[in-house]
Amino acid sequence: MEGLIAYRSQNNEQEMMLEATFQTIEKYKSSQESYRILSIGCGCGIFEQAFLTKLLDLNKYIHFVGVDPNKVECIKIQEWCHKLSTYKPDKFRFEIHPVTLEKFQALQTFDIILLIHSFYYFSEITSSVEKVYKLMEEEGIAIATINLKRPISEPYYYVNQRFYQRQRFYSEDLYRVLSEQNIFFHQETIESPINITNCFEKDSLLGKYLLDFLVDANTTYFSPSQLQLLLDYFRTNSQRLKGGEIMIQNSIGFYYFQKSKEQEIKKGSQENLK
Repeated sequence: MEGLIAYRSQNNEQEMMLEATFQTIEKYKSSQESYRILSIGCGCGIFEQAFLTKLLDLNKYIHFVGVDPNKVECIKIQEWCHKLSTYKPDKFRFEIHPVTLEKFQALQTFDIILLIHSFYYFSEITSSVEKVYKLMEEEGIAIATINLKRPISEPYYYVNQRFYQRQRFYSEDLYRVLSEQNIFFHQETIESPINITNCFEKDSLLGKYLLDFLVDANTTYFSPSQLQLLLDYFRTNSQRLKGGEIMIQNSIGFYYFQKSKEQEIKKGSQENLK
């Protein structure tokens, strides 16, 4: 959590993702008065709070369902949702499920499905996309954000392979699966450089939390040579601005795809041809 907060404080990624998300909602769903919204990998709700609050400010009715295997973070988002339901009792209902996507059993389909930086944590990407598609209401829309594989993500990728023996997925993987599944989608890239200046300041707690988040490991347990190697890598792949800030490029894939009768027919026909 400390790492995520540090990360969010050093770039404007969330603001850009929210803007892109609302542009998509306005384009395809603005006429609806009520939404059934599912957030997969909701965490403690940092993105969801801003998103749901803005929808309520637009006088929409919302039934929100959050899914995340982290029970501690589910308690935090549940507390926030409870406050929101007290403030807007006639406009907002919610359910929080502390389970993985694989174990989530839905009794309904959804108008909007959010996958905000969720795909990194799935054990298998193809089956996850298939389940998301099934959970979508007809004319529903899924919105996903996922990092492109760039120099900033290389340490994270290899740390997960070495320490946790698990695969991490990136935008290139999601693009491939959506294409293979004959799901018609829109994709764009959000560029959001990260200020990593504090990572090079020895006594900076913010820098320490940010570095931990970027590599998905507690760097306290790195040897001095390992830590120096990591910092040298980030320095080499970053840019120092005139003001002295050290910035490293970060690219986020922003995706959305819909479910419609026409698309289902095309998808079924292409699968039959195979």
